[in-house]
Amino acid sequence: RVALPAWRMGRWPSRLDAGVVSALTELSRRDRLADGFALRLGERPACDLLEEPGVADEAVSLLAARLFHGGPAESGPGWAPVDWQQYPDEVVDRKWRTEAARLHRVLDTLGVPRASAADPAVPTLARVMEHLSGSGGPGGPGEELAAGIGAAVAREEAATSGLGGPGHGGQEHGGPGHGGPAQGGPGHGGPGHGGPGSGAAEDPLDLWGPGPLPLFPLQPPRTGTELLADHVAAMVCCAAVDTAGAAPGLDWLDGPALLVGGERRADLAAPVLSLVEDGDPDPLLSWLAEVGVRSDKPVRLV
Repeated sequence: RVALPAWRMGRWPSRLDAGVVSALTELSRRDRLADGFALRLGERPACDLLEEPGVADEAVSLLAARLFHGGPAESGPGWAPVDWQQYPDEVVDRKWRTEAARLHRVLDTLGVPRASAADPAVPTLARVMEHLSGSGGPGGPGEELAAGIGAAVAREEAATSGLGGPGHGGQEHGGPGHGGPAQGGPGHGGPGHGGPGSGAAEDPLDLWGPGPLPLFPLQPPRTGTELLADHVAAMVCCAAVDTAGAAPGLDWLDGPALLVGGERRADLAAPVLSLVEDGDPDPLLSWLAEVGVRSDKPVRLV
């Protein structure tokens, strides 16, 4: 929930071990059954035995991105580290605005009119809500929009795969971006590997053979309805940030979070699903009114 949104955007959190500690600490605070975590986390951590724990954390974080997402073996264009302080602005906010932009592009493709007659070029939340209202049931506008978003996401992932970017997972281990036997890998004297006799370690994933990455996918592919709900929620969050003074945040257990008045709002999923699955805008309209979000105002997209 925390790492995957960043990986999908071509960013890899460089302190995953520290993030796990924070997540366990938060879990012990929320769940009395996890009280033991807080006690054990107060002990001296094993990483204190390392000369450079930060370097080890970064290496493990990059390896985890390869194992669980199929990311490249090294940083490069389109695959950059991000620290936890940068995560809300560089991952969460960008994720929301990227998904909101994709949502409006698909609406354009479907010929859905803009909600603002005064300035039809501006993207608004009202446009999305008007299109989905009353669309519950099979064959409605929501189903068509979900299919369009699913196709758009698939095209973008395929394009990223073709460039050897993160999340391609379909190429065999050792292909471009994996740091295997391709150029720059072991035996080629590339950076970080060293020439013969240098004592440099080979790519640890060579032990797994030529199987495709990721070796351990974190979750099954999302359905069209799930993708649509994610994109509508992203649009709502953009509108909340731009018109109601909300802010992007990070929850150690749930990932990207919307902060209103400095407090996390975890009650957005149900109103969004009512709109997406049933075509009922009333729960979301009530939520927007409570938070002070203006659905008719333009939002900034990526």
